[in-house]
Amino acid sequence: MIEGNRKGGVGVVDPWFEAVKRGLDLQKAGNKAGAQALYQQVLAQNPQHALALHLSGVLAGQFGRLREAVELLQRSVMLNPADPLAWNNFANALQDFGAMQDALAAISRAVEIAPGYATAWVTRGTILQTLSRHEEAADAFRAALSLAPEKGAVWASLWRVSMESCQWGELADIVPKIQMDLAQGKPTLLPFEALSFCEDQAVHQKCARAYGEGILTREDISPFRHLPRPRNSRIKVAYLSSDFHEHATAHLTAGMFEAHDRSRFETFGVSFGPDDGSPMRIRLSKAFEHFLDVREWTNEAIAEHLRALQIDIAVDLKGYTRDARASVLLRKPAPVVVNYLGYPGTLGLPIYDYVIGDATVTPFSNQSDYAEKLVHMPNCYQVNDNRRNIAVDTPSREDEGLPSNAFVFAAFNNCYKITPAFFTVWMRLLREVPGGVLWLICESKTIQDRLRAEASSCGVAAERLVFARRLPLAQHLARHAHAGLLLDTLPYNAHTTASDALWAGVPVITLQGRAFAGRVAASLLHAAQLPELIAHSLDDYLELAKTLANDAERLKGLKRHLSNKRMSLPLFDTGGFTSALEQAFLVMHDRWHAGLPPEQFAVPTLLTSSQ
Repeated sequence: MIEGNRKGGVGVVDPWFEAVKRGLDLQKAGNKAGAQALYQQVLAQNPQHALALHLSGVLAGQFGRLREAVELLQRSVMLNPADPLAWNNFANALQDFGAMQDALAAISRAVEIAPGYATAWVTRGTILQTLSRHEEAADAFRAALSLAPEKGAVWASLWRVSMESCQWGELADIVPKIQMDLAQGKPTLLPFEALSFCEDQAVHQKCARAYGEGILTREDISPFRHLPRPRNSRIKVAYLSSDFHEHATAHLTAGMFEAHDRSRFETFGVSFGPDDGSPMRIRLSKAFEHFLDVREWTNEAIAEHLRALQIDIAVDLKGYTRDARASVLLRKPAPVVVNYLGYPGTLGLPIYDYVIGDATVTPFSNQSDYAEKLVHMPNCYQVNDNRRNIAVDTPSREDEGLPSNAFVFAAFNNCYKITPAFFTVWMRLLREVPGGVLWLICESKTIQDRLRAEASSCGVAAERLVFARRLPLAQHLARHAHAGLLLDTLPYNAHTTASDALWAGVPVITLQGRAFAGRVAASLLHAAQLPELIAHSLDDYLELAKTLANDAERLKGLKRHLSNKRMSLPLFDTGGFTSALEQAFLVMHDRWHAGLPPEQFAVPTLLTSSQ
């Protein structure tokens, strides 16, 4: 890349070549600040230096200055439109900025210039996957693998897009390649992918740690150190999320934010997601004592501001999920940093002091699988807002495309959670429950057709799969009235999907797994006082579903339990949950002020090694 820029034109030597090369050497050695200084010197003398703009744009992206990265890289490709590396990095910057269609156009230019450039095909696949153009994404990943079959992370990407689109035909070839890499200690999977790929918590931890360390290195982060300071009259708690709008996480947490005891806690909502102008956004902006819209801020600026505010406890509601800003938390913007709700697993680095769990999802015996110390909530780790509205007008069965008298098995998890093993069990269930239908949520006609073809191959009529349309939450909750049971998946359970069903009065059948992501529904059922709906093998799961579908009286009893006791069940005690979480915050805060390291404990009974 450097050699191609030694001359600025025919016979013209680039006088800034050596400076740019020294900057690149520093960048590769990890001295990003030194590299940036050299690039800035070059650009001060020659603002049209394409390579300096390119490399400076890459650094800006690594430092989290997303708008600046886009602007610098755009200038670079305009000056040197024949450079496929610059187009690839421009596409990545646009993707990070959220301009997906522009990102697709940029990466299309890169592969047009250099069709043998494997990395560009990977970038193209990732962008198409984000746009839910799954078949095209899979083709791009296959193109990358044809050029560089040793790229283990691309096999992981192909696996992910195959699961999202229910293209299961290639899994027998894809899965062993990923397993081989994992067995060799290579953290091939992104952390969130790992949760869906297997139940091995050591793999989850390894992938999370590698991802977090990658952020620390790429952004050249040195976590803040916090010196003891006088206690504030109130504990300052900041919740960080991109989901403070019409989103599942907001529907779970809004009541908790409102219920905080402001005589003891000063709450901050730190939003780096969109403002959709929805009633939920308005409600959330009022739920916190302070609501900060920081979506245009850099990660560094957000962290510095939280430190300046003297936040005591920073709560990460995203972890390593889409639209997260983990590098804010990895800067240690508060003395205590907590992993809660958004990511069901360890974040892999002890910069995070605690993870909020419970005795079911995070038993203390699993502490070695977590970089954070485990905190047990008394009933269930998942908060629920007991003000969630269920629409009065229920969509009819006809509106939903459901047969008038059929038993309805709802399976409302996202498509990527549906594994071939569970789909096979569901098809067996439909064969053994005559007239029953499977009610799924999927908007893609291609995926719908694919699942119907799978059903036919299992001996089940395609029309017995019914696909629900997307509806606002209140209407979605109301139409649960047509469901007899909600069927869960593994290794990644229903989370909000399961608590929505229970809130709407629909029993949930789950298979309890080994890792956090696969034990959530079991935790919800314990807190709903329905542990009898937790299965421990696929055979038990099938038999339980079949038994309940054929026992109308028993099923009515389960629904009466949920309907009659809804407001008294621990699962839906928003105020009680908030009080317990506040007690947990007090323990964390007191330990830090006492100079004690984080330690696992249960609320309300402390189980610390220091006692």
